[in-house]
Amino acid sequence: MRMKLTILSLAVLGLSGGNARAQAVVSAPVLEVQSGIQTGLQKTMKGLSKAANILVKAGVKEQELTKVFSEKNLKLARTWYDGLLQVSSAVRSYRRVQSVFEKQGKIIQTYSTAIETLRQSPFVQPEQLSLMTSVYTKMLTQSANTLSDLQTVVSPTMLKMTDAERMRFIDKLDVKISDQLSLITYYTQRNYVQMHLAEQKARDAQALNALMGAR
Repeated sequence: MRMKLTILSLAVLGLSGGNARAQAVVSAPVLEVQSGIQTGLQKTMKGLSKAANILVKAGVKEQELTKVFSEKNLKLARTWYDGLLQVSSAVRSYRRVQSVFEKQGKIIQTYSTAIETLRQSPFVQPEQLSLMTSVYTKMLTQSANTLSDLQTVVSPTMLKMTDAERMRFIDKLDVKISDQLSLITYYTQRNYVQMHLAEQKARDAQALNALMGAR
């Protein structure tokens, strides 16, 4: 009985000792749950990275971008969570933070799906695919930079910002990455249209040749 009391006393002392590092360890998972961002997005990014890695090992160089940017997205998310203890609960749970991460994830997914469709199409020439990949690279880099800007909200140099200032800054980033998502979606749809037009042209030529041959 005396031993149980001693253990209980030590536990109480340990919890109330004021150790900042222990507090951070206990608090971090709580903040993670409160934010509503981490679990689903990390699962998506890890799945993308894993699938892309398999294709990269099989020689699909275009999926290297998916692997690189999904891993970068995970790293930036971890940086954000590491800094959460430095900001108020209002900022750490602000819904537009989740929106920024989600849209960056959609940008990476859009590229990953599109480039695979375009790569497998016999109506997209290698030089066309190379140009598309180059344009996509710029778009992915820009969206990753937007996500990097989010880290300044929890950086030591920005701790003097008020919650209102932080939220206005996050709002601007959300608008910016929304535009970037719209742009990559538009570019992807344009690439699909070009692919389908090339396919239709090839079929028309085939039908014409068949008709001329029949005569």
